[in-house]
Amino acid sequence: MSRLVRATLVFVLAASALRVANGDTENAWQGFYDQAPVIRIVDPMANLVGSVVDGQDTLTIRLTDVALYSGHVCPGVASGYMITSIALAALYPDSIPVRGQIRVAASAPNGIFDLASYITGARAFYGRHKINGHDLALDPSLKPENPAEFVIVFQRKDTGKAVRVAFHKTQLMSAEQQKAFKSFQKMVVNGTASQQQKRETWAQIQSIVKTVLVDTPEGLFEVTALEGYVFPEVPAGEH
Repeated sequence: MSRLVRATLVFVLAASALRVANGDTENAWQGFYDQAPVIRIVDPMANLVGSVVDGQDTLTIRLTDVALYSGHVCPGVASGYMITSIALAALYPDSIPVRGQIRVAASAPNGIFDLASYITGARAFYGRHKINGHDLALDPSLKPENPAEFVIVFQRKDTGKAVRVAFHKTQLMSAEQQKAFKSFQKMVVNGTASQQQKRETWAQIQSIVKTVLVDTPEGLFEVTALEGYVFPEVPAGEH
């Protein structure tokens, strides 16, 4: 074997070992997460500071990007991702959404509200050069009659166009299931959950996540246009 061949073989083996090593440290998300819709949004700041060149300021956001932010993918995270995707598609049917141009208001603070903020860039009392400060707020008037529902509004600042999304959570999980999952979480935290319980419950939870992302039930997310919506004023220091 020539010296060149030996050197080439050593390089190939080293590269293969590196790929395996890196593969072992990759985030081991569920494979079906890739079936979630992709969200594309323009961020003018990316172009302003030179992160990207002219005409290439469209960012691609996937469910796994959101998962890195939230630290996990549960039915709530999956629903928040889908709600934001659906709302942005309704607000921008013929163009790409733009960060700094979107306001978000919700009936209550939760993970869905947080994810919408992350994706759209809407912030409460702070923002980038006042581009997106005061664009995130709680609106008590959005509180639904049914406590099992969650309501969130997305509004374009340039046109005033707004959409209301109602999330009917009971279509995903019954009150008994939610209670059982909370009990399971406590068992995991205190170390009393068995491996079988973990496998079975994890499978149930991720099955619901897949339903949200891939086989979204009709009526789970109800989207309606809001005429003349007045975005609430964000009190100083609120976040």
